[in-house]
Amino acid sequence: MKRANWRFIHAAVLTTAIGLIAASSGFAAPPAMQKKVTEQAGFVLYLPAGWRAEEDREANLHRLRIGDAGARVKAALTLGAAQGLDILELSRRQIDQIAASFPDLAVSNVRIAPRRDRLAFDGAFSDGKGGRREMRAWLTLRDGRYQYTTLSAPQGQLEGIKPTLLTVLANVRVIKPAENDGGGAPLPALRPHRLSDGSASLQVPEGWRVQELGKGQFIASDRAGTPSFMVASADVLTPAMGVRVPGVPISPYLSPDKAWRFLTGAQGLASNMRFIEVNPRPDIAAQIAQVYTAGPVQVADFLYTCDTREGASKGYTLGVSFGSRIGSNWIFRHITVVAPRDRFESHAPLFAALLKSYAMDEGWVKNYVRQGMERLRQMERDTARKVASNARDIQQMMQAAYDERQKSQDYLDYQRTQTIRGEQDWISAMEGSTVYHTDNWGTRNTATGETWEGQPYDYVRFTGRNPKHNEDMTPIDSRELWERHRR
Repeated sequence: MKRANWRFIHAAVLTTAIGLIAASSGFAAPPAMQKKVTEQAGFVLYLPAGWRAEEDREANLHRLRIGDAGARVKAALTLGAAQGLDILELSRRQIDQIAASFPDLAVSNVRIAPRRDRLAFDGAFSDGKGGRREMRAWLTLRDGRYQYTTLSAPQGQLEGIKPTLLTVLANVRVIKPAENDGGGAPLPALRPHRLSDGSASLQVPEGWRVQELGKGQFIASDRAGTPSFMVASADVLTPAMGVRVPGVPISPYLSPDKAWRFLTGAQGLASNMRFIEVNPRPDIAAQIAQVYTAGPVQVADFLYTCDTREGASKGYTLGVSFGSRIGSNWIFRHITVVAPRDRFESHAPLFAALLKSYAMDEGWVKNYVRQGMERLRQMERDTARKVASNARDIQQMMQAAYDERQKSQDYLDYQRTQTIRGEQDWISAMEGSTVYHTDNWGTRNTATGETWEGQPYDYVRFTGRNPKHNEDMTPIDSRELWERHRR
């Protein structure tokens, strides 16, 4: 039961994740085999690009229908209960159902295994549009359960397309909802909720709160905070930027599981995180990388236990790490469901219903992508300006350092020359900072040219007493005075 619930959540989360990432990033799937989860999250399979898969349920039957875009090539898988029926009776019922829609059905090549647990047959019929179709069917009966598989194509084309159809069917995974395994609690009534910015809509149980985070992001939970469903993102700066912005974490680019552990720990949301499973998803990453070319992309889904404010918890997350080629920052986006550790499995049907209800508004997404492209261009322009500004700042800083070094050298030369030659300069405050120059012959007023020779005005004996006024002049013996009066 627990394993089935885990797969159920995995399929539902993956459906929402692929839709959200595709819408947010604007990428298209490659024209090759692509992963598909049916709308009711009952089957996971791989289909050629453009093909469709539909699921329906009726009483004890569980059906999967597959077809190409033109519905010319088809396959179907039916799972059901067969208590009290043998394989011949089952095959007659299947043939009668086909004949009810196509009365000219002709059955041939009926084969039955000796143990009467397997049967196969071929058929041909008119498609109602003037064309003929051929089909092949297999029926398996074991332990009161049966599996019925059919392939069909226009007449003469079945053998050519059969390898593709069989490859698709061979890789179908059946996801069993918890309520079908017994003991599942009934789902609560859900009410619609649309984010106020129109970016997305979802359904939540009555009494749940939705905290909107903008841009298709939110946290939805009951009043106690458990369980919870969230779609959110985080911007991270790298250490290479050398700056700190309040509220913005700093870390090198990390893989999704490591990013989740780091961010929840840094924000105080979770501790003691232990990963049960970590599954890298290069298939999704390759699709995103077709349009996201600004840096590396890593995608992974992971199941884990941790301690939160609500106590021991268990969660499942699909995370995407969007890197940057210039190494300045990166973005982590995620889709997460969390519940108390001992009740996580029982919440699987509810989580699946919530995930299936989540949808982003197509018009808003297109506008958001357009705005995102404009923001990207603006970031490029801002980065270019910052680089240019940094270059100017560095140039100015280097020039200032050179000028400062040159000034220091000139002042040292001045001091050295004064000492070697036996000279001294003085400043007269009474004469408006006029400079007097003393050497071995006497003292001279550098403004008027007046000179006083011999003792007591020579370098050895002159004390700085102004020859004309009653003042003691100030010697130029500091760089500040030298720059102000002599440089």
